[in-house]
Amino acid sequence: MIKQKENLVSACLRPSVSRRAILTGLLLLPLNAFWLVQMEMATNQSLKAGGSSGPYPSTFSLFANVVCFLLALTALNAWLKRAWPRWAFSQADLLVIYMILTIGTAITSVDFLDVLYPMLPHPARYATPANGWQALFLRHLPSWFYVADAKAVEGWYEGGENPYIWSRFLPWLIPFLAWGGFIVAMLWVMLCINTLLRRQWTQAEKLSYPVLHLPMEMTDPSGRLYAQKLMWAGFGVAGGVSLLNGLSFLYPGVPHIQVKAFDIGGFFPAKPWNAIGWTPISFYPFAIGLGFLLPADLLFSSWFFYLVWKAERIGSSLLGWSDSSPSFPYINEQCFGGYAGIAALALYASRRSLGRALREAWAGVSDPEGPMSSRAALVGLAGGMAFLIGFFCVAGLSPWVCVAAFAIYFAIALAVTRMRAELGPPAHDLHNGGPDYILTAGLGSGFFWARDLSLLTWFYWFNRAYRSLAMPYQLEGYKLAERKGMSYRTVAVALVLASIVGTASGFWAFYHFGYRVGAEAKMAGHVIGFGWEAFNRLNGWLLSPKGTDAPAVIAILIGVFSVLALNVLKLRFWWWPLHPLGFAVSGSYSMNTIWLPLIISWLVKVCLFRYGGLKAYRQALWFFLGLILGDYTVGCAWPIVGWLLGISAYSYYV
Repeated sequence: MIKQKENLVSACLRPSVSRRAILTGLLLLPLNAFWLVQMEMATNQSLKAGGSSGPYPSTFSLFANVVCFLLALTALNAWLKRAWPRWAFSQADLLVIYMILTIGTAITSVDFLDVLYPMLPHPARYATPANGWQALFLRHLPSWFYVADAKAVEGWYEGGENPYIWSRFLPWLIPFLAWGGFIVAMLWVMLCINTLLRRQWTQAEKLSYPVLHLPMEMTDPSGRLYAQKLMWAGFGVAGGVSLLNGLSFLYPGVPHIQVKAFDIGGFFPAKPWNAIGWTPISFYPFAIGLGFLLPADLLFSSWFFYLVWKAERIGSSLLGWSDSSPSFPYINEQCFGGYAGIAALALYASRRSLGRALREAWAGVSDPEGPMSSRAALVGLAGGMAFLIGFFCVAGLSPWVCVAAFAIYFAIALAVTRMRAELGPPAHDLHNGGPDYILTAGLGSGFFWARDLSLLTWFYWFNRAYRSLAMPYQLEGYKLAERKGMSYRTVAVALVLASIVGTASGFWAFYHFGYRVGAEAKMAGHVIGFGWEAFNRLNGWLLSPKGTDAPAVIAILIGVFSVLALNVLKLRFWWWPLHPLGFAVSGSYSMNTIWLPLIISWLVKVCLFRYGGLKAYRQALWFFLGLILGDYTVGCAWPIVGWLLGISAYSYYV
C-alpha cells in the first residue's frame, strides 16, 4: 500500500508532456518524410534536376534530419522563452518531438519504405510474356499485395502527372491500407517487447544508450552545449568542410577537402590481394564524432574485426577457397550468426525480468509507472504476432514458414536493440541476413513450394538491411522518459501515434515524388533497383532451385559460437580487448565507409584517457559533439539548397 502511494506521488511529480508537443511532432512528420525522400531518393544527380540523391541520414543510428529539426526547434524555443514564455516547450516536450520524428524517419527510410514502395508496382510494370512472370509467380500473389493497374503504375514511373486525382490514387489504396496496417502491427509488437524488457535494460542494468547523448545536451534547459567554445570549434571545422565542399561541388574552381569515401581496393590488382574488394577510406567528421561516443573496446573491436574480414578474403583467395564459391568466406552469414548469438545472450540476461513479467501478468498486477501492464504487453504481443503471421498465412504462405521467418526477424530486431542500448554502434546493417535469405540458404530454395517463395520474397523489403530499425528508437524513447522522469504511458501513446502518422506520411511522400518527377525518370537509381533486387532473386529461386548451402550454414554457426566465446572471454578477463558486438557489426556495408574514422576516434580517445584522464575526455567530448552537429546541419542544408534552386547539390555522405 505504501509503495503504491509512493508510485502515485512519483507519477504526480513527473514533468508533464504537453499535447501541443505531441501534436507538433505529428504535424512535422509529413514535412520530415518529404525532406527525407527528397534527400535519399527523390532525384538522380546524373540528370542534373532538382535536389540530390543523398545524403542518407537514415543509414546511421543518430538521424541527421532529426538532429536538424531538434536544433531548429531548440532555437525557436529559446526565442519563445523570451517573447511568449507560456508557449515555450519544456525539455520533455522537445524530447517527445524527437522521439516522434525518429519513428517517422525509421519508417520512411532507405531500408524500409524505400524498399517496399518500389516492390508494389514492380510486377505490373515489368511482367512480360517474355519473362513469364505471370505464370511463374504473379498467380501466387494476392491482389492486395501489389498495384496491378497498368496506367496508375506507368504514371508513377514516368512522372509529370498530378498525383491528387482519385482515379489515380484508387489502385494504390488497398495495398497502402494492407501494408500500412502490417507496419503499424509490426511496430506495435516491437513496442510490447520493449515494454517487457524496459525495466531490465533501462533500470536494472542501466545500459548507457550513447546515441542519446547529443539530443539530451541539445535540449538541456541550461543551454550548456551552446556555451562551450570547443563545441563551436568542432561545429566550425565540420560545418566549414561541408560548406567548402558544397561550394566546390557547384563551382569546381573552389578547392575541396577530401573527406568522403575513396576506394583503395584498386591499388591491389594482383591475386590474392585483389580479393580485398571495395575498401574505402574516409574522414567523415560526423563519423569521428559518433565514434567518440562509443566505449573504447567496441571502437577497437569494430575496426579490428573489419580488418580480420579483409584478411579472411585475401586468405581465401590465396588458398583457392573462393574460386569455387564467390560468397566465401561468408562474412554476412558469420555476422548473422553474431546477431543471433547476441539475441540469445540478451534473452538469457533478461530471463529473470521476463519471468517477473509473466508472474505479474498471471496475477494481474498493474504497473502505474510503466507504459502498460505486463498482461497488456503480453496480450498485445500475442495479438500483434497473430496479426503478422495471419497476414502472410491469409496470403498463402505456409504457417511454419511464417512462424520461422518472424522468429528470425524479431531475433535480429532484439539483437540490434540490445546493441544500441548497451554500446550504441553508429551502424548495424546486416545485409543479406534476413529470414528470406537464411531460410533459403539453410534449407535450399528447392525445398519450398513456388507459392512460399513468391510470398517469402515480400520479407525482403523489411529485411534488406537494419540500419534504421524502429525498435531501438522505441526503447531509447523509454530511456529518455526514465532519465527525464516523463510519463511512460504518454511516451507510449506518442510512439503509437508516430507509427500511424509516420506510415501514412511515408507512403504519401513516395507517392507524391513518383508522380511529380517519375520514379524511373528522375528519382535515385536505387528506388527502382530495390524492386529488381527482390524479384530477380525470386526469378532465380524459381528457375534455378538449389539445395542447402552447407558452407553458409557452417558460417552462421561459426558466428554464433564466436560471439558466445568472445562474451565468455570478456566476462572472465577484464583486460580482454575484443567485444562480441564488434564482431557482429564489423562486416556491414556502412562499416566499410567509416572504419577509418572509428580508428581515429579510438586513437584520440585512448590517448586522452591515458595522458589526460577522465577530465580531458569530458572536455574533448564537446568538440566531437560539435563535429556531429556541424556536419549534420550544413550537410542537410545542401539538399534544401539544391531543391530550391533546381540543381544537384553536395552530399556529405557517400
